[in-house]
Amino acid sequence: MDGGFKKMAPQAAILISTLLWGTLWIPLREINESGVSGATATALSFLLGLVVLLPFALPHARRILAGGWPLAASGFFLALCIALYSEGMVRGEVARVLLLFYLTPVWSTLLARLMLGQPITRRRVATIALGLVGLVVIFGDGMSLPVPRGAADWMGLASGVAWGLAMVYLQRTAARRDFDRIFAALVFLAPIYFLVTLVPGSRDSIGVEGAIMADWVMILVTLALIWLMPVIGLTVYGASRMDPGMVAIFLMFEVIVGLASAAWLLDERFGPREIIGAGFIIAAMLTEVVIQDSPASSRK
Repeated sequence: MDGGFKKMAPQAAILISTLLWGTLWIPLREINESGVSGATATALSFLLGLVVLLPFALPHARRILAGGWPLAASGFFLALCIALYSEGMVRGEVARVLLLFYLTPVWSTLLARLMLGQPITRRRVATIALGLVGLVVIFGDGMSLPVPRGAADWMGLASGVAWGLAMVYLQRTAARRDFDRIFAALVFLAPIYFLVTLVPGSRDSIGVEGAIMADWVMILVTLALIWLMPVIGLTVYGASRMDPGMVAIFLMFEVIVGLASAAWLLDERFGPREIIGAGFIIAAMLTEVVIQDSPASSRK
């Protein structure tokens, strides 16, 4: 049983992280509504996560620095992904940013093939197809093709590419400790996020009825300690033990969480079309877990 739990633990970590990824927009938008500079406040919240870990990192500074370029690259691209995704959620529509981000199974699979030499199996093609069909079903009603239309859309798309690169470099840091990977991401996150907020485009306040109601300091602490650090920790733990394409497919469950939370708090649509699309996404995850490739289908 212990062996089975250990084998499933990375997948469980990724699935749990989707609950946080899918609701990350709530504290981000609440900060934007708090009456202070939303960009600065969010960057400070991201910096708080680094400050919390710093006392634990200093005694192991030599070990962390020994991680070299692969560790730095994994931290940089994961931070870039979170920064672009977070800012896109503040500026744009939750549904549209999610859709553009979740082209990431394509990027993750291709990058894993090009940079890690991992095969693109028939099973992987099937799971990606099911997941993308689910997204098209969900977002295809009266919407144009998912081509970026503004800054928020481009951030959603670019965050998916950054995610694919982060997953590849997390694989290359297999010998590193999870703490080192998490700390590397937090080192880059605050400054990268602040730079992303300087990208021209609308950053208007968007009301969130029923969201967290507290003063802005409490919101910053909540974002850093309840959302940010757990989501990075769970993601790093799971992603460093699974191949990038599989991680991206499991993370598609975030679409369901994001749509449901947006429907509840923002009155965005979540009807039969969304339910059917969610079914395809769940089918994609089940295909990846249950169906085994034949030896011939996994050759490079």
